[in-house]
Amino acid sequence: MALCQRGLPPLASCVRAFLLEGAGYMPSNNDKIPSTVSRVHRKIHRIADKIEADSGGKKAICKKCGNLFEQIWIEEYNDYTDFDMCEECRTRNYKGTQKAVIPYEPHWGQKLVHESKARFKLLNCGTRWGKDRCMTNEYIMRFVEMLNEDRGPDLVPAVYGWIIAPTYTMARQNWRELLTFFPRQWITNYWVSDRMISTVNDGIIEVRSADDPEALVGVGLDIVLITEAARIKYFDQVWINIENRLMSPGRGPKGKGGIGLINSSPRGRNFFYTMYKWGQKDDPDYDPEWESWRFTSYDNPYIDRNWLERAKKRYPERIFRQEIMAEFLAEGNSVFPTAKDCATYTGSDEPEPGEEYIIGYDPAKSIDNSGVVVRNSKGQAVRVEQWKGKDWTYQFDTIAYLSQKYNNARVILDKTGLGETIPEQLTLRGLEVEAIFFSNQIKEQLVNNLAMLIEQKIIVYPNYEPLINELLDYEYSITESGLIRYHSSTARKHDDLVTAMMLAFKNFIISEVTIPWIVKVGNVKRSDVVA
Repeated sequence: MALCQRGLPPLASCVRAFLLEGAGYMPSNNDKIPSTVSRVHRKIHRIADKIEADSGGKKAICKKCGNLFEQIWIEEYNDYTDFDMCEECRTRNYKGTQKAVIPYEPHWGQKLVHESKARFKLLNCGTRWGKDRCMTNEYIMRFVEMLNEDRGPDLVPAVYGWIIAPTYTMARQNWRELLTFFPRQWITNYWVSDRMISTVNDGIIEVRSADDPEALVGVGLDIVLITEAARIKYFDQVWINIENRLMSPGRGPKGKGGIGLINSSPRGRNFFYTMYKWGQKDDPDYDPEWESWRFTSYDNPYIDRNWLERAKKRYPERIFRQEIMAEFLAEGNSVFPTAKDCATYTGSDEPEPGEEYIIGYDPAKSIDNSGVVVRNSKGQAVRVEQWKGKDWTYQFDTIAYLSQKYNNARVILDKTGLGETIPEQLTLRGLEVEAIFFSNQIKEQLVNNLAMLIEQKIIVYPNYEPLINELLDYEYSITESGLIRYHSSTARKHDDLVTAMMLAFKNFIISEVTIPWIVKVGNVKRSDVVA
């Protein structure tokens, strides 16, 4: 993709004045450079190369003014910049133009976005569609167009843009893509710690976090890119602040208002869903300044189809529909959205003679919560307990008591990060113990099985508030490598009761529809297979 930047001459027309001065000769526009100058040019060029090599790339000679200058260290790439001019010469406005080619070839869906004339563009996409790549390059093209405008001295900086992510951690990829695709010769300086660059013709781009909406105020903006918008907490408040910045006088193309670019994968029907409807012509909330698109992962012509088919078999249906098909589902990222529907058990917690019971146990040190669930062969969780601040002796003795009470119930526990000590202690107390190590694959199987049981209302459990809250709080996210990660939605909440439920119902039903590939796994010991 080619861009044209007004303000810099073609590189081929740039003559190193300091090289010619060193030869004692300054030609006019029509003069030819004599051979003696060419020899001096080559000699000084070798000197410049030697300076760069001896300094490890830190120092260079400006090809425009001949002054020695220092390159900028880019921590992200563990290397120095490769500017061929000093900052002063890079920032100076010249007559003429300079072209740059961005290494980006949009696919058919990305072309639709680039061809749109809408002021506000919103992308709702399945994972791996290429939404960040598309929006980053759209951002660069629009930013460069505004750099080419004749702007008066009242706008400081002349062109100002933000790229916003839910957190600074998530903003790393946007920072990398900005450095990769923004033409290097048009960047005049970097501030790596602040994730900010300055450009020719007085442009500034900052990468920001939406952690604190109140920090996104106070300045006028020409353009903003908001990535993974559906994951931003209080996104409605964030957008109000941003839209006010885009309405600042003189900002945006030809001073007619700033540009907004928004992308995300869906996360339920939150404010991102509301904004999506603003760009749909058949929706009552349609705004003619907006255009929005929905693309599935299948719409990327370059994506691995085999991976998509594996994901279709492995992911629970609601996850596949949201993460791959980009559907706006009412329950969002919740793993157990209908948890309250199964909280109907009101029977006795006393054991029945001859009944078989299983105890799911998530042990924890005294500073954390431990979870215990006792269920029978009918799919009823008859007892749910949560302990906090209990030492190991108390926990072991209580589990032994519950096992004996419930007809010598077998105990299934999570030993991840705890080693063999706990299983051994329970075995010494005469208990039948199955200790599970939570690998990613094992955890995914256990979660899927419990989700299916709750979704189809096959099991019941007491309406115990800590359990219901944990189930409703439990959610999933998709990693950059395409794996599913399960966790509580906030760091302050716990999942000990969810884990105890998964363990208690581990062998209750074999979920062949959810995990059909499990029977194809070879060379696995029987004790390692999750039924």
